[in-house]
Amino acid sequence: MRLHDRTSQENLAGLRDGRLQLAFLPRLLKSGDLRGIRVEALTWQRIRLVVSPNHPLAHRRVVSLSDAAREPFVGFTHEENREFYDYLSAIFRSVKEKPRIAEEHDRTSGVISSIEAGVGVSIGSEEYGYSFGNRVKLLRLTPEPKPIALCIAARKGRLSPAAEKFWECAKEAVSSVK
Repeated sequence: MRLHDRTSQENLAGLRDGRLQLAFLPRLLKSGDLRGIRVEALTWQRIRLVVSPNHPLAHRRVVSLSDAAREPFVGFTHEENREFYDYLSAIFRSVKEKPRIAEEHDRTSGVISSIEAGVGVSIGSEEYGYSFGNRVKLLRLTPEPKPIALCIAARKGRLSPAAEKFWECAKEAVSSVK
């Protein structure tokens, strides 16, 4: 097994052309993007505002969407991660002021480094707290955005025995944590 840090679009392309047997994807994608792909939700992740521990909002537990929208945002490269921007627009649809992207990165590690450096804030799942520890602080947003599904995906059709076993183990692992 080899793990890769790829965008959703790269994962979908890899599934379609056979370079990948399985991929983990956020369920932010449009139905048309999933043609020929079998997808199953493993878990639902709440969305949080991700800030540096030294950020002025870091002392709060909850931040309004309006207050969050006034902050400079660190995002992903638009061309490769359009689902991030679609979701960002959906989250902030109800507020007058819209987030301004101050910086873009192609990988999560770059986004987190910029947040740590105080460039701006971002949105991310609760999982960021487990992955990045005390490098960032996660704050609840109000009103709270709809959670997103973390899914496992494969090309439609029969999976190899190893891929099928991995799929089942992923489902079991997530269900034991719930």
